[in-house]
Amino acid sequence: MGNTATNTASNATDSSLPVYILNVSYWEQILLAFLLGLVAIAGLIGNSMIIAAVAFSKKLQTPTNAFVTSLSVADLLTSFTLIWYIVSVLGKNEWPIPGAYWICQLTGFMIFACVGASIWTLGAISINRLIHITKPIWYKKIFTSWKLAILVAIPWVIPVACLLISQATGIVAYGYNKLALVCSTIFDTFEFALVQNVICVFPFLAIVGSYIWIYVYVKKHFWEQKKHFSQSANDNSHSLSMQISTSEFAITEAGHDPNCAIAVRRRKQISKQEIAITKNLAVVVIGFFACFVPYFILLAIRHTINVEHVYFYVKGMPFVNSSINFIIYAMKHPDFKVVLRHIMRCSYADIPQPSPILKYLLSRRN
Repeated sequence: MGNTATNTASNATDSSLPVYILNVSYWEQILLAFLLGLVAIAGLIGNSMIIAAVAFSKKLQTPTNAFVTSLSVADLLTSFTLIWYIVSVLGKNEWPIPGAYWICQLTGFMIFACVGASIWTLGAISINRLIHITKPIWYKKIFTSWKLAILVAIPWVIPVACLLISQATGIVAYGYNKLALVCSTIFDTFEFALVQNVICVFPFLAIVGSYIWIYVYVKKHFWEQKKHFSQSANDNSHSLSMQISTSEFAITEAGHDPNCAIAVRRRKQISKQEIAITKNLAVVVIGFFACFVPYFILLAIRHTINVEHVYFYVKGMPFVNSSINFIIYAMKHPDFKVVLRHIMRCSYADIPQPSPILKYLLSRRN
């Protein structure tokens, strides 16, 4: 069974951009719904665990993890909203729950709002890490409790405000889009496409710029350390040569020089640390690019080239980022690993540095 959309949306405004025909079979809609269902389940479970881990362990209640928790909340809401998005995907050219059309409208708005908040929070996390690594003194002054609350709220306020203003000015409306066969925007305008790009470009630049800055800074730092330890080793070698010319006893003592051994071990550790940091940064950047760049490329060209069939699948890729963020930012964290392991095993009493919330829950259980 095929679904064919017309060339022009009946409710489009005069400023609407040209659209193209989308012709997909109902089996393709089912396939997309199934794939998005897996993403939604992973996002609901994973992000719930991250929020629980921070709530249960005081060790995880740090300024950086405040942003990670905010990111998990955004991704959790995205995953929940995705359930209703899947319902719209399974609709046969119409919203399948006629008596609750407001759910479809809210779904369209929430998708843009939560994904926007997620992108901005990713940008805030990158800036947080940049300041923490390069300016540790500033870090303690900037990320105090009350300032932290404001900084965590900003990534939510900006995209939500932009979307509300866009809706109030009439450049966008939300509901069941018969052209896209999902709950989204009813019509696309150039102004709203510009709003989407503005919402995303600043956190995008923050993410790329911060991680490049961190990489250069860390690489320079470890290069200076290597140079320092290399000079120490040369000085020790020179000292060893002087002792050799003096006596056999001096040879024995210098051969077991602890400073030389420490310098060698530190050089090996630095090499491993540099590789680990490079890999982690690569995972973060590649994960972000892999999920969002294909979507924004097609978003930019879909009104000049007919790529609607590909866009039908690719528009679900940003949702994938909501299900893997907890892996990138939490599963690789040694402290998160310990707490999450205890949560998965339901051994809550073994969670290190239990929070007052966890202590209360454990006391109620006993």
